[in-house]
Amino acid sequence: MRKIQSKNQSNNSEPAVIDFGQRRISDQNFSKIIAIPKTALDNCGCKNANSANVKLVQENGEKFIKLTPLECSPKEKGGEKTK
Repeated sequence: MRKIQSKNQSNNSEPAVIDFGQRRISDQNFSKIIAIPKTALDNCGCKNANSANVKLVQENGEKFIKLTPLECSPKEKGGEKTK
């Protein structure tokens, strides 16, 4: 795991990008599956996410997939499931 530094560190509008390395894409029926490390969710502030929002982002000629955890397990939220 390595952190990619932005070209202009003094500009706070540049996002910090953490590279979790190359991942294998597995086939399961009509879907593709990619496993992500637990530290990726830990860095988002949710250790046991139950679901995630998946978006394809097209920005400045680049295309990438954005994953956003939606829910945490009831244990993390004091026994209540929130949305």
